[in-house]
Amino acid sequence: MKKLKRKLNFDICTFCNHKCTFCSNPDKRTIKDQVSYEQYIKVMNNVTKYIQAEEIGLSAKGEVLINKDLAKIIKATKEQFNIPYIYISSNGALATKDEMITLIEAGLDSTKFSINAVDKESYNKVHQSDDFDVVIHNLKDLIELKRTKYQTHKIFLSAVIDMDEDELKSKFKEILGEKYFNLIDGISVYQLTYTSKFEEIQSDKKITKGCKIPFREIYINSDCTLGLCCKDYFDEVSFGSLLTNDFLELYEGDAYEEIRQMHIRKIFPDNHLCKNCLLYDS
Repeated sequence: MKKLKRKLNFDICTFCNHKCTFCSNPDKRTIKDQVSYEQYIKVMNNVTKYIQAEEIGLSAKGEVLINKDLAKIIKATKEQFNIPYIYISSNGALATKDEMITLIEAGLDSTKFSINAVDKESYNKVHQSDDFDVVIHNLKDLIELKRTKYQTHKIFLSAVIDMDEDELKSKFKEILGEKYFNLIDGISVYQLTYTSKFEEIQSDKKITKGCKIPFREIYINSDCTLGLCCKDYFDEVSFGSLLTNDFLELYEGDAYEEIRQMHIRKIFPDNHLCKNCLLYDS
């Protein structure tokens, strides 16, 4: 059987050390779990029998650096499962210089720092944590590692903030200094309307093209179930455990195919996760 080419997302930790005001994580409905190395190997053996992946993301709804098996998981992803591009997203508070050296040496290709404010006072209010100075220090250390030793490692910044991209870039250029800022590979702004709190906000912006996720991406939840996407903040959609079920039977099963057909026909039941998602407008 010819393997399917898909992007993989495996959310290996949904515990978090911050309580960002815009995020779903502090909500009691968020399932808190993390994947052990042994579970990861079992699930990936199951998935990669059928899937050829060029990249994998190992974070979504929590702080991935809390997972103590992260370095072992990255190493196995690169060496055992031959996935060439591995990336994570982190709030950066735990991304010490020694930790990042360990992860990069294990095979990590890209790190995105999620910094959702541009000064200490605003950061404390948004992140509910007094880690702004620590995060900036860790980011500078990582950039210095990139400059001196790991030139191919990609570093990105993202922010959920009421600011346009040019303004955010200007602010971070001031914070980091030109020496460090120029080695960042990209900066992204996400509006509050694209977070789990979007139901509280009226959005005047829609993405009208069809969603590719059910057709091109595979999302695995922190409890090792096959999910739908990272916008399913409270795991409303779960197709079954990949520890006990064959991946292809779940992926090509009736429940998953029903959602694909919804997207093809652009017809969704009332209150369906995909119908309510602001990333999709029928």
